[in-house]
Amino acid sequence: MRKFIVMLIVVCFVLSIGSLAFAGEKEYPTKPITFNITSGIGGMTDASSRILADKLKKIVGQPIAVVNKPGGGGLVGLKTFIAKKADPYTLTVTVTAHLNAAPFLESEPIETDKLIFVGSYMPQERILFAQMDAPYKTWEEFVAYVKEHPGKVSVGSGNCQWTLEVMKAIAIIEGLDMNYIRFKSGAAGSSAILGRHVDVCETGVGTPAYQAARAGKLRIILNCGSGSVPHFPDVPNVIDKGYPFASRIEYGIVMQAGVQESVRQFWEDALRSAMEDPVILEKFLELGLVPRFLPGALWKKVAIRDIEMAYELLEYNKALKQ
Repeated sequence: MRKFIVMLIVVCFVLSIGSLAFAGEKEYPTKPITFNITSGIGGMTDASSRILADKLKKIVGQPIAVVNKPGGGGLVGLKTFIAKKADPYTLTVTVTAHLNAAPFLESEPIETDKLIFVGSYMPQERILFAQMDAPYKTWEEFVAYVKEHPGKVSVGSGNCQWTLEVMKAIAIIEGLDMNYIRFKSGAAGSSAILGRHVDVCETGVGTPAYQAARAGKLRIILNCGSGSVPHFPDVPNVIDKGYPFASRIEYGIVMQAGVQESVRQFWEDALRSAMEDPVILEKFLELGLVPRFLPGALWKKVAIRDIEMAYELLEYNKALKQ
């Protein structure tokens, strides 16, 4: 009898520990959340993050502060995030164009083994904009114009070195001499082309430049991505034109390695729930964005693939120059 009582006490103790652990998991999160954004204010990383944060705070029951950490093509925010101690209350919203920026900028690569991938919520085509009164209305006319004015044409970018490198590959193939300028965000790139500070500029779908094109104030002469452009199905992409590389970026959320899998799964489920909300989907679609949820495992595969592609693109460009 005494052995039975002792065993019963032990079993009850173990069960109580398990229930406490379960209760602890259920309590998360118990304090406000921070979303770090690896781009500046006004771009689509920023805008889409704020749409998500507004919904997610209702799903998780805690305030979510959105903090912009721009710089270095997204590398500043990512590397600062990785260097800090794992924190289940801090997440980073980023894009593959920032995860694969290091080789383009001759920087140390992002240590993806120090990140865990929560999920992604949309792809984005990168689009080349021009003025409506520019002396070129098509991509072929633009190529001819640059050849006639070597070293005179400026190409801006809304903080996507990847797309600029795709443009450099095209320039080598076509024998073009152009100047390249990278801005801090899609909003800054949009301001540059709208203000006529650059001749052409690439930014993503949804940006102010894209909205200006929808209003007939800018012209789209090429999609630097590999898909189609919402509202502009007839715009050709670089693959259609026979070029070997494209820049179609993926947006998603990461956390620091060391955060419990249960917490990562909590946010993957929350993101999935947010991306199933018709109101959220409508807000994305109104901007011209294409919302689409991918779980963490697939988001990681996309990110790793795009990092590998960055090195392939650089090697391709080096070979072309020789």
